[in-house]
Amino acid sequence: MSDLDKSDNKKIELEKSSSESENDKDEKEKLDQEDSDTTSDEDEDVKPQTVVVKEPLLKKNKEEKLPKGPKYKLLIRNILLRETTLSQPKVRFTFCGNRKVIDERHKGGEKKKIGKRGTVFTTRKATVETGGNNAGSFAKTFVKYKRFQSYEEIKEQFLKVELLEAGCCCRSTSKGFVKINLEELANSSIQREVQCEEHKKGSHKIVGKVYFHCYFQEIFDFKLHFYDFVGKNLYHKENKLPDPYLHLKIEPKFLNLVKLSKNYTKRGCESSHELNTNNPRWEEIGQITYRGILSELENEDLICHVYNHSLLKKDPKLCEGLIELRGFLDYGIIMGALANIQESKVKNESTGSKEIVRKYTAGGLIEGIVECVDLPLHRQYGDIILLKPGRNYLAVRVLRCQNLRSTDPNSFSDPFVIVEFGGLKQRTRVIKRCLDPVFEETLYFTLRIPVLTEVEVGKLGNVQIYVFDEDQAGDDFLGSCEVPLKDIVKSPAMDAGQGKNKIKSRLLSTSLNLDFNAEETDQSIDVQFWFHPDLPEDFTFKDLQIKQKKTKLKKVYQKRLETWKKGIPESHLQEGNFDIIGADESYCEHLISEYISPITLPKELRNINTILRTIKCFTFENDEATFGGRQDVWCSPNFFLSLMKGSTEEHAALGVSLFLGLELDAYLCLGKTKNGVDHYWIMVREKSGDITFYETILSKAYQLENKWKGTSVDEENQDEKTQKKKTQSNDKKEKEKKKEKEKEKKKDDSGSSGSSGDDELEKSKKIKLEEESEESDNEKGNKINQNVKKNKKIPYMTIETIANQHNIWANIQETLDPSEICYDLENKKLWNPYADKEEGFKKTIKPFYDQIRLRPRIPLRRAENFALQITKEVIGGFTNFRHGNHQKTVFLKKFEKVIAEGLSYLEKIESNEYIEKDKLAFLKNKGKLTELAPPGYTFEGIPLNFTYTDKVRIRKHIMEKYDFHLDKDINTIFACGSYVHPYYGGVNSVWVMICVMRVKPQQEEEEEGEEKGTKNGKETKKKKEKKDSDLNSNDELELDEIKKDDDNEDSDSD
Repeated sequence: MSDLDKSDNKKIELEKSSSESENDKDEKEKLDQEDSDTTSDEDEDVKPQTVVVKEPLLKKNKEEKLPKGPKYKLLIRNILLRETTLSQPKVRFTFCGNRKVIDERHKGGEKKKIGKRGTVFTTRKATVETGGNNAGSFAKTFVKYKRFQSYEEIKEQFLKVELLEAGCCCRSTSKGFVKINLEELANSSIQREVQCEEHKKGSHKIVGKVYFHCYFQEIFDFKLHFYDFVGKNLYHKENKLPDPYLHLKIEPKFLNLVKLSKNYTKRGCESSHELNTNNPRWEEIGQITYRGILSELENEDLICHVYNHSLLKKDPKLCEGLIELRGFLDYGIIMGALANIQESKVKNESTGSKEIVRKYTAGGLIEGIVECVDLPLHRQYGDIILLKPGRNYLAVRVLRCQNLRSTDPNSFSDPFVIVEFGGLKQRTRVIKRCLDPVFEETLYFTLRIPVLTEVEVGKLGNVQIYVFDEDQAGDDFLGSCEVPLKDIVKSPAMDAGQGKNKIKSRLLSTSLNLDFNAEETDQSIDVQFWFHPDLPEDFTFKDLQIKQKKTKLKKVYQKRLETWKKGIPESHLQEGNFDIIGADESYCEHLISEYISPITLPKELRNINTILRTIKCFTFENDEATFGGRQDVWCSPNFFLSLMKGSTEEHAALGVSLFLGLELDAYLCLGKTKNGVDHYWIMVREKSGDITFYETILSKAYQLENKWKGTSVDEENQDEKTQKKKTQSNDKKEKEKKKEKEKEKKKDDSGSSGSSGDDELEKSKKIKLEEESEESDNEKGNKINQNVKKNKKIPYMTIETIANQHNIWANIQETLDPSEICYDLENKKLWNPYADKEEGFKKTIKPFYDQIRLRPRIPLRRAENFALQITKEVIGGFTNFRHGNHQKTVFLKKFEKVIAEGLSYLEKIESNEYIEKDKLAFLKNKGKLTELAPPGYTFEGIPLNFTYTDKVRIRKHIMEKYDFHLDKDINTIFACGSYVHPYYGGVNSVWVMICVMRVKPQQEEEEEGEEKGTKNGKETKKKKEKKDSDLNSNDELELDEIKKDDDNEDSDSD
């Protein structure tokens, strides 16, 4: 064929395709006309017609894809059979099957099987041991991936575990089974033990127990945000300090192509470089996306490389290390040791070839915060740690606890164990409603040392064990104990571990008493300790000197305390409280200054308003309730942050530490309230000479004008100079970053075809907007103190002592009234300093604990899940109570989202971030609520605020304090909604709103009827406009109508 013939054939084919498409359009229009004709002729009887849809229409329908549901991974391994009566047993797992057997033979029918069988896994015959526990093992693992349509489908599916008796001709008979709901499986322990029962009429005999590890977790895109990293004593050359920057990455497993697909190739992030320091602080590192299940993520390593920034040469590597991500979700803080690796080629005399020899030296420590932006809906616990070769571990196996004290009203506890070693924390699972829990969990702690030497291992310290009762309002302390490292090393070598991790090592198996309030109790814990692998035999730790805790105050401090109190007038000593010693949870005495230390803050928390709101979200509880009758306890900051509750002194000390992180002149005040009760609060000396008091219970500020000399002009100039230096260094960094980005862009542009002028204009616009946003953020940061509402009426009667992290001052003025004294702490005639070099006290006061960090906020998805559970619990409590009294209950679901939106604006009001836009949005939200209410009903709503997420406790509090559920009117309608706002430190602000809609009285209905029956429509419109204007003018009155209840019951007692 010639080229002309080919072109003619192509034209003919195009004309045919176009004609076919036009015919399809004509057929569609005809069908639409027929449908319109049938709908218009309603009186005529129309016969149903069958419409034939052609292939092109079907293809278009197939292209409209539904949103994908969650994808889960099922992994079953380590299957064991215990206490079985079968001789040749098998285990069969059926995943997601809905098959049913229907027997209709008594009706003359047949025996049928309906539904899908599901995915089936069957093991081989087990080798059953005779005698003893009569156990059999299976060396097979099962893996299955499945995508569900929604999370609701998971609630309806099961995992069936079935015991079979192997017979001849490959036939097996079922002897017993058990079904596990998939939602329960996704929220329970990975280590499962189930009983298979024989299901026959009149008998439920246990055939055997099956023990196995079951991972049922969602394949999720984990977005990890790394920030606020600190390097300590990083490796550097003696001549010059480095300009270090940090590079983090997570390497995917080999041949795991799923993780390398799409947007998951970039699995690293990098910080900016710091100038001339070996103790850098990187505020922002970046974000890494990880695709997989949670157990895989927690077994990954974070690879850390520290480089020295150089302009001309390639950046040399200073040090490197691996940090395990185990436990980052519970605590949010990761740390690890770095090493400097120097490689050299050495000639091997036997072979004659050159070999690479590596020399390891200590490269420093690194510590930072990891925040997971989002989490899956379900989470399993009791994960199995995968030990990695080339690393040394200390294994702590928690067996059981006995005779634990009960802290819950049901005379039980929900205990769990926390183990600390070498700066790392790990915890066991929670066992509900038990005083003698059996854990049988092994926790592995990596020895975070660059080189395995006897000296480095000895620096890790002793093993601390704490037992707590889980409580969403703040965990209750049950007891603690300590195990010296020497006792583990001196133990004889024995078989330790289980299964694949079984080795021969020094094993310490002991039962320890749990101390509570420094007193021995009947509470005990059984634990085992060993090293994996075992330490070298020459590690004897003869020269190891472990610091023992001293319960009494240091002698130097005690001597100075006696002379310090002599300088205080006797009238003040009789009237006020000058006790500056606080005993912590383990009865160790410290000065109150030793409880204060500056805390580095993330960007979102660098605001006084948010700090005050965060402190208030920590639950207030008396020392008597926390420590079983003991009073005047100063919890150490780490202990307070782990409990997430405490008395006023802990809240005030934490506030001072956070304010010092803002570089404010902050102090801890000890005095009395107007009722004559001892109290602690925060004081800040402003540069203008004003004094501001901050109350942690109420989140309010009180100001006194011109109460000290303030800062001089020279000091302000010095501060400005230091700030200029900081800004100049930051500008240099930003310029270098821009240059590097421009170079990268030039490289990219050289490979592309080019860019248009419009794109450049858009880029310039974006840059201007970013600069404006940065300026606005800086302006907001400079106006932090102006946004705080300051009152002039002070709720304090006296002020006796003031303290910060360096010193303590006693008030020796004529009066103790805080509104009549001067706050020039440098004047010794007005304030008696404790740390005074002229008095012979040359020692510097330092905190007795390591630098603390706040936990990251919980993910928003988890907060939303808390809110849904709380609303369900409240609605269920109301309906169950009214159903018992034979009353109808109606909850309108359409109110939930609108109520949650309004509660979010109330949270902004409480955190003093109330803007005019939020005020208008709040009023609009109120209008939506009134519009949603059915006509002829009154609307009443009460928002309640809590500091805990315990849904049962919240429901009980609402039903005990308010009698909405006692309403006997049949026509009453209810609505409920909740909102949870997360804060740093792992605390939350929980809002719940109960709405009641009742039928209006007859008088109001008659008045409304008269308004509706007016002749002129214009008059009715004017009346409505007047009503709307009245509503807008009386905003404050309407806000007062919505009652607020701040559920800090214990704060009143404090």
